[in-house]
Parts: sequence; structure tokens; C-alpha cells
Amino acid sequence: MSRCPSVAARRRVVASLVALALPLSPRVAAGPPPPDAGTSLQRVEVRAPPSGAREQKTLAQLLEAQRAFERHRALAPEASLAFRLYARLDPDDLRILHLDWVAGDERRRVVLDDHQRFVLDPAWSAPGAPRGAVLQANLPEGALAWKVEVRTPGFGDDARRLGDLRLECEADMFHGNLQRGMRTPSAAVMAAQGDLCRLDDAEIWFAERPIFGVTLRDGARQRRLPYEYVHCSSGNMALAPLFDWPYALRDRTFFLPLEDGSWPDDTRVEFDYMDAPQPAQDPPP
Repeated sequence: MSRCPSVAARRRVVASLVALALPLSPRVAAGPPPPDAGTSLQRVEVRAPPSGAREQKTLAQLLEAQRAFERHRALAPEASLAFRLYARLDPDDLRILHLDWVAGDERRRVVLDDHQRFVLDPAWSAPGAPRGAVLQANLPEGALAWKVEVRTPGFGDDARRLGDLRLECEADMFHGNLQRGMRTPSAAVMAAQGDLCRLDDAEIWFAERPIFGVTLRDGARQRRLPYEYVHCSSGNMALAPLFDWPYALRDRTFFLPLEDGSWPDDTRVEFDYMDAPQPAQDPPP
């Protein structure tokens, strides 16, 4: 069934027709003068600053995640903590992204690395520092997904350490509360009891690039996760807009079998990336 255009859409059409009907002055009708032979044209892209609410998290949320990270540090004793921003709707948003620490009328630029990660400045929580500060992006609300990122040295983009990901869950769910989603009263009780991050669907993670699948590997033991663990393939699409994954990040999304505690924290979580070379297929007989 077709959908009727909105009032705003109809107004845009009418405005376009009126503009076409207006007479043009000779200068406008003739168009701009041709460039000089030695002049090179440069493409300029202009983006208007966002109006309305912007993407932001309170410093209190990030500090709470940091405290949870320290409490559960045994999951990843050698790991470091950072926070990462993902483009939730449009990957091109990362080209113009910047982040500021904001407290009242004071604003300071926050350094982001090549993966749009940042760390907490100790000065933000020093005695006398403003307690109502926020970390605010230059993009509108809904454009970004915020994640805790825990990294143990020695793991690149092709694999993650299971204990690091378990710790990310502990630092986020009902602590930092960075991911969008539904926090039910029963989940709050489980979080208070320390049981929430033992559920398979407690946390959603994003691989670096689109993936076909995920494999757990601990020495000679390995398990290829079923498809229901990737791309949120078993999710309820009616509720999808309430979460971070349904848009630009869906083909990078995966869950983990957190209910299976037999996998040690040093287990490798390996990704089968869509852009990786695929093994050659034998020709048909």
C-alpha cells in the first residue's frame, strides 16, 4: 500500500513549482560565466550545523562505566578502557564528526583517534571540576552509537578477546547505560545481582567491518556461532528503532554465548569478514 506524502513533503513540491514558474533575470537565465581556461574547478560540500538536540552523554555516565571497568578488571587484567563512537545512520557522518567536553559556557575539543575513540581526561573528575559536564558531538540525536571499548594488547581487528567483551558488557549495561535499548525492571534486578552479563542477548557488539559470521577459538576447541548470533537475525523488527543496530551497523552486529561459561576469558573471538578473500571453490565435475 502506498503512503501519502506528508504535509512537509507537499509544501516542498509546491515551493519547487513556484520557483520554476518565476521569471528569471537575464543574468540568472544566462547562467554563470564560463571559467577561464586556466582555472580549475573545486568541489565544495557544505553541511548546515544540526539544529535541535545533539548526540551527547553525561560525564557521570562515562565515569560510572569506568568504575564498573575497575570493579570487573579481573576479566581483562592487562586491558585499557576507551569509549568509541559509531555512525548509527550514515557512515559519512564520521567524516565531519567531532566531540566536545561541555560544562556551562565552557567548551573544549576532545581528541578522537582513527577509530573515533577517546579516553577520559583525569582533569574531568579532579576535585573542583564541574560535575554536570557532558560529552557532546556535533551531530543530531540518533546519529551515533556509543560503546565502551576494552582492549588487551596483542589483538587486532580480526579478533577480539572474550574476556574484554565480557568486561565491556559489565561496564555498559546498567552502569554506563551507553547503548540504546530497553532496560526492564527484571534486567535491573539481574544487573544488581551480577547475572545480567551471563545472558546471550545482554549486549550487542559491532565488528570493524561487515561480517558473515563469528567463531570462538580456544586452542583446539572451536565453535562457529549459528546465524542467529549475527546481524540480529532473530530480533523483533517492530522494536528495532529503539536500538543502535538496525541501520548502518546491522551487518557488523553480533551477540556472544555469554550463558556458556566454559569458554575461558582468553578465548579468541574471530570474524569472517565479508571483504576477506574467500577460499577457492573446486570446479564442478
